[in-house]
Amino acid sequence: MKLHKKAGVVLAALWVLLTVMGGTAEAHFSSTGFSDITVKDKRLEYNLFLLERELLEAMPQLDGNGDGRLSEDELSSENDALTALVHDRLIVTGNNKVGTGVVLEAKQTEKAKVPMIEIDINYDFAEPVDRYMVQYNFYDGTNPDHRSYATIRMGKQSIVQVINSSNNILQMEGYHGTDAASSDAGAAAQGDAGSKPLNTSSSWTSVLKDYVTMGMEHIWSGADHMLFLCGLILASGTSGWTMLKLVSAFTVGHSITLVLSAMDLASLSPLIVEPLIALSIVFVAFENMFRKRFPQLKGKQIAVTVMFGMVHGFGFAEILHGTMSGNIALPLFSFNLGVEIGQLVVLAIVIPILWLIRKLITSTSNRQMWWTYVTSSVVGLMGLYWLIERLISDFTM
Repeated sequence: MKLHKKAGVVLAALWVLLTVMGGTAEAHFSSTGFSDITVKDKRLEYNLFLLERELLEAMPQLDGNGDGRLSEDELSSENDALTALVHDRLIVTGNNKVGTGVVLEAKQTEKAKVPMIEIDINYDFAEPVDRYMVQYNFYDGTNPDHRSYATIRMGKQSIVQVINSSNNILQMEGYHGTDAASSDAGAAAQGDAGSKPLNTSSSWTSVLKDYVTMGMEHIWSGADHMLFLCGLILASGTSGWTMLKLVSAFTVGHSITLVLSAMDLASLSPLIVEPLIALSIVFVAFENMFRKRFPQLKGKQIAVTVMFGMVHGFGFAEILHGTMSGNIALPLFSFNLGVEIGQLVVLAIVIPILWLIRKLITSTSNRQMWWTYVTSSVVGLMGLYWLIERLISDFTM
């Protein structure tokens, strides 16, 4: 196969990858909510947090003056409409009896450093409840990949679960007001109502499993994180030692800020973090292509990678920020371990593929240079696309 034909095949494949990953990263970035649930004897209190634009997508009629924003007056005057939305998208049962949600208040607030709309809902039951079930359905419409990070509290016990379209049911044993009872209280997110609940005082192995899974899912749902790793692979050339140093620097960087953010010692708004993550992709692609023209960058790859790793760490910490209390060591270690496992899986898949393509099309130094420019250009275009998209999204929020 001639070089220009091979180049066409590679570019076409990479362009398809751009299109697919572009959609993935947008979902990862924009469609996040929170569910703070407090379980009581005869009541379930649900504080729902949604992005303003997602609430407007679900109910455009809330925007009475058509300015694309929701004012406090519009929220307070549309209580009936919000109640109808809650009844349609949230199904709460106590002892298999469907509860009626009462919307107490809807207001503008901030959650995980992001402006959101908070809807406070109460579900009251006539008798003490032994088992609650929540079915969450806010992921349809234009954001099928929407996920909500649920923090479920029963007395002094709490647990975090991720709700999404394939895992949208929470089951909780009732809380009856004593510490002894709370030690047996349970909460779980699973795909069917017949599954057993997860005990909030579960063993360390259960905590390890849950948070490792969250960490792996989080990095796999973020195409931007994975693309940055691809950029680091390209930056290492054919040197396995250089690749090890760069990936290790990235790990050190994101581990630092993941710990600091999870402990509420440092934080950065996703409105800043997400564009910076996209900028890191553009930078690593630019550095790959023009390293020889900017000798001042030589020897600084490790420091720069650590810095961008710290930025990505704030992105990883999104799920953990403000959700853990008490002993956070095991959940934090487990989540970070999950991120590392997810990262290694990505590397194990991507490195052989890039090596095979490179071997196919490169046999001279000129072709190797061509390979570097083409692949780094595609990585840079993806990063630039996300950077512009996220900056525009920030300005329109």
